[in-house]
Amino acid sequence: MFKNVLDDILTIFALPSWTSQNIDIYPNDYQGTISNEREYCRISVFPSNSQNLAHGDIKSLSGTVIIKIFVEAGEGQSRLMEIAEALDSVLQNKKLTRGTELYTSYLNVEGLDPSNQALSSASYIIPFTLYGE
Repeated sequence: MFKNVLDDILTIFALPSWTSQNIDIYPNDYQGTISNEREYCRISVFPSNSQNLAHGDIKSLSGTVIIKIFVEAGEGQSRLMEIAEALDSVLQNKKLTRGTELYTSYLNVEGLDPSNQALSSASYIIPFTLYGE
């Protein structure tokens, strides 16, 4: 189930509906070159709870997707919120191909990035559940 959730979510960012946004999303542990160091995102999928439902016949896996958004500092919160709205358009309240259900998102605006003061950051957070197995 873990890989199904990850594949479900990462597939979204390969679709034309997302790539038309021109915002690159990298895995949180990505070590390569970032093509646009002034505006990009990093994604993490955190499964945090699993349980058996209906007397053990159905398993559920739930957790949180966190997408850290980085934009050029000095522009205020507007661009961070535009990117969050673009993420909402492809993620919020959706049921994905492998059955992952995404719910309502929220945004934690964090301000200047401590490791690169030329960037401002925010965390886009959205919970998920997958039923199956």
